[in-house]
Amino acid sequence: MNTALQKLKINLFGELWTLKKVLLNTIEQEYFENIASRLKLPLHQALLDPFFYHHLRLNTIPNIDKLPCKEVSGLMHNSSHQIEFWVNGKKTEKINIPNLEPSQYLFPLYQVKNVIITKINAPGVYIEQKEKGFIGSYETVVDNFSMDDLTFSLLEINNHLLLDNITHQHAKMVFKKKETLITYQNSYEIVVIE
Repeated sequence: MNTALQKLKINLFGELWTLKKVLLNTIEQEYFENIASRLKLPLHQALLDPFFYHHLRLNTIPNIDKLPCKEVSGLMHNSSHQIEFWVNGKKTEKINIPNLEPSQYLFPLYQVKNVIITKINAPGVYIEQKEKGFIGSYETVVDNFSMDDLTFSLLEINNHLLLDNITHQHAKMVFKKKETLITYQNSYEIVVIE
């Protein structure tokens, strides 16, 4: 007997922390540095300037969001941050982020996978951002929704505990939309001193 599929929607609210390592080949690096020097800025500061992208004149990189980067991000650990679960258009559950931390309880309430990232000091240009608001809406279709079938991935990086991913029976979630405001943006460069 076939069971009806259920539409699962997960909404995330709170503050998103992102660390991007800019990935440029040698030709791009030289071109970007030449444009930055014309603006009398080091490259890592020029990348935060919206006018820098106008001077680049690259259709493939019209703004900071289109920079080729390796990115780590997630919903920050804060008591006011929430996750909502909707099944077939009805809200079924709401979780505050601190409830995911296994050390809070004698018996964990949810399946949590912790990953610690330590290798973030490689030479290169980095951009750090914080965004606040409706972090994202993710959707998938499941056979039968159960909170017990959810797995939450938490990342520990730079003294931040982040919710990185949520899966339901390993189903891939499709990103739909977000509405955020950037509240913090910083850039820096790590160089090797010989």
